[in-house]
Formats: sequence, C-alpha cells, structure tokens
Amino acid sequence: KQQVEYYFSDINLATTEHLMRFISKDPEGYVPMSVVASFKKIKALVQNSSMLASALRTSSKLVVSEDGNRVKRVQPFTESDLEELQARIVVAENLPDDHCYQNLMKIFSSVGSVKTIRTCYPQTPNGSGPVTNRSAKLDMLFANKLHAFVEYETIEDAEKAIVVLNDERNWRSGLRVRLLNSCMAKGGKGKKGGHETDVHGEEDVSTSDQPNDKHSEETSQPSDAIGEHVSEESTGD
Repeated sequence: KQQVEYYFSDINLATTEHLMRFISKDPEGYVPMSVVASFKKIKALVQNSSMLASALRTSSKLVVSEDGNRVKRVQPFTESDLEELQARIVVAENLPDDHCYQNLMKIFSSVGSVKTIRTCYPQTPNGSGPVTNRSAKLDMLFANKLHAFVEYETIEDAEKAIVVLNDERNWRSGLRVRLLNSCMAKGGKGKKGGHETDVHGEEDVSTSDQPNDKHSEETSQPSDAIGEHVSEESTGD
C-alpha cells in the first residue's frame, strides 16, 4: 500500500511520465491494476492483481474500482496540477559531498519553504536495455548523474532558488540549480518508442525525503518502499 501510494504521489507523478499517461487517458483518472502489479517491487510483495487490489482498498489515498481491475488517487491529479507542480520543482546537480537529507534541506530551505526533497543516484547499465526507464526527457538529462528534485511551496521560492543557489561562477563543480519545467522544455520531446512500451513507471533510484509532520506517515515506511521512484527491470536494488 505504501509503495503504490508513493507511485501515485505528487512528486513521483511530476518527475515521471509513465503513470501520468494512463491517468490522462482515462476519463476518471484510473490506472489498470495490471500495470501497477507489473512493477518490480510490487511483484516481490504480492502474488497477483487481486491480492494487490485487496491491499490498496485499505488506503485512504487511493480508490480501487469495484471490479478490482483499476486504481486511482482519491484526490485527482490533472495535467494543470502537473504543470503547476513542475513549476515549483527545481533540479539540482553537482550536489555537495555531504548530500544527506538534512544538509540538502539546510541549503535549499535557506531561500524558501521546501516541501519535499528526492535524491536520485546514477543508474548503471545491466547490458540489456537503457540505463534507466524514466521519461525520455529526464532520461537524457539526468540518468547518469547524482541529482535531487526539490519541491518548494511556491513558484516564487523555486525561482529565487535558481537566482541565489545556482553557482554560475564554478560551472564545472559548483551547485547547478534549474527549474524542472525549463529542463523538460529544453529537452524537447525526447525519444519515445521503447520507453513507451517497456517502462513500468518504476525507477530504482532514490530516497524520497519528506521534511515535515504532514508526511511523517510516509517517512515511516520501509526505506526501499519510499526509495523506488518508479524502472522496469531495475539495476540499483
């Protein structure tokens, strides 16, 4: 339940495309249960879709259809919500050597109110496909780099972070901070093809850090549950 709630969380939907494609296509925002059941970490936890449906029916954040074949968020997440959220998220590269959650929170909260921070580690190829299975745009931009997604409370705070924290004087190793939506725009449409068919929306990547009491329930979940952002056959487990 906690793992799937993370897959459907705002920060995960804003930084992957796979689940949003299903949500956008369905008039009610449902995702087929078979899609969620195919994620690697879910397959390791439940034996079939009906068992998964039973588990998700206990969630206060998700709704399972009567036939158990589909699941959606209680609180809808639309394309306009996605655009608004992406405008409040910055992508940080060239992170300091000490890039633990506490240190990153200290750095990024110095310019505004931070809601969430998710640190993503470089993907390593396993010889049988792309290095990572995130959206094509983010794949090309960040797959092989240590980076963090930082969600601010407001667009103004995110824009201030770019101005104050981006170290343009030290382009080689200084902290690099950019708005997520500008990265997506500059990345172009990216490659689709293989990513359309073999991504499961999973990405073994990261630690998703929730800074305040509002998210304390999420942070209490097992570390690998919160850590997987949504990759097909992942390489970083």
